[in-house]
Amino acid sequence: MEKTPSWLRAVEVIFGLISIGVGLLVVSFPGLAVATLILLLAIGLVFLGAREIAFGLAARSVPGWLRGVDIVAGALAFVLSLVVIAFPSVAAATLVLLLYFALFIRGLGLIGLGAGKSWLVAQHRGLSIAMGVLSIILAIIFLVFPGLAVATLILLLAVGITLTGIEVIWAGVTGRRLSSVILGTTSTPSSLKV
Repeated sequence: MEKTPSWLRAVEVIFGLISIGVGLLVVSFPGLAVATLILLLAIGLVFLGAREIAFGLAARSVPGWLRGVDIVAGALAFVLSLVVIAFPSVAAATLVLLLYFALFIRGLGLIGLGAGKSWLVAQHRGLSIAMGVLSIILAIIFLVFPGLAVATLILLLAVGITLTGIEVIWAGVTGRRLSSVILGTTSTPSSLKV
């Protein structure tokens, strides 16, 4: 089986560590100003968006439609996060809404990655789908309960970014082993190593 290129694996680990750091910083110091928290979270999503774009561009052995999902999801998360960074004077609720939308798009991208049944090994598919569903659930909480305090919403987003950072590191460390179906070999599923 083929692994993701080592340079991309290193980028995934670095971006994952930055995302975890940002998420943990927000959880550890909730007394920081709301604008600062939102800015830190937006920076974390910028790195996650950049990672998705890099994977979509570099993973030549992944089907085109799946690479497209990664690139589009990463670009949307990246652009929406940059909008939040560029215009911090916008009301906190609007910033949180934009960040949650970016997290929702990221969740769709992860589900798209995991939904490619035979494209990736089962462990990574399951983790990608689970993290995608979690990202979408966190985004929907804001839409269903708009009266929640902004600090609570930011805390939930910090948890989501931290967990997503863990998933990105796992993908980078394991090399996101690709199954033989994607590589065009004839080995049977039982011969695939996880």
